[in-house]
Order: sequence, then structure tokens, then C-alpha cells
Amino acid sequence: MFRFLKAMFARKCPQPIWQIGGLYATSLESRRIGVLKILNVDDHGVHVRVYSNVFESTPVSVDESTLYMAGQDRAEGEQMGMGHLPISFRSFVSWNAAFIQQSTVTDEELDGYGYWKDANGGYF
Repeated sequence: MFRFLKAMFARKCPQPIWQIGGLYATSLESRRIGVLKILNVDDHGVHVRVYSNVFESTPVSVDESTLYMAGQDRAEGEQMGMGHLPISFRSFVSWNAAFIQQSTVTDEELDGYGYWKDANGGYF
């Protein structure tokens, strides 16, 4: 499936559509913009880290040192962050993620992905 999607988008985009380490903007239910980072792409989906930061419009760039993930004890109305979220290609396409800038993926950021892989996890 990944090869099919990659080939389908290759005609429209001079570079790969989903870049590992890339920061992307996506619309939230609140009509604001959230930021995510692609941790990995495999044959079944995209693995992302979802940050709690929200923006009124799509940012041109992001100061990575300001990105954070709020957990269960987050403030009322604060966007929940997630260290690892496995998303099927079908679901991820519907997010209409827009590339902001390239970043890197650290070993620490891959911890959740490693646990998911060891558990033979599924996709949303």
C-alpha cells in the first residue's frame, strides 16, 4: 500500500510527501492548527508524535524548543499530546498534513514506537 501511495503522490510532488523527521501542520476540531512530527513510515502507515501547541493559522516555521506534549493532567481545553500514534495511510491522508520544516528524530522520541513494535500494535 505504501508503495502505491508513494507512486500516486510522486507525480504531484517533487519530494516525498511524508518525510521522516518532518514537522507538519494539521487542522484540529477547534478550527485551529496543530503540529506533529513524523517518526517513521512503514508499509502500513505513518507513526507520528502529536504536540499540544496550537496555532491560529498554519505556521511558516516552528521553534522546536517550544513544542511540548500535555498529558492527562493538562489544563482545561489544552490539546492532548501523544509521544507515538500509529496512523493508517487512509486515516493520515484525511489529516491533510502540510509540511512546515525538516527536523530530526531522536532515540528518545522512538521509545513509544519501539514499545508498539514489540507488542505488534495496530493502526488507527
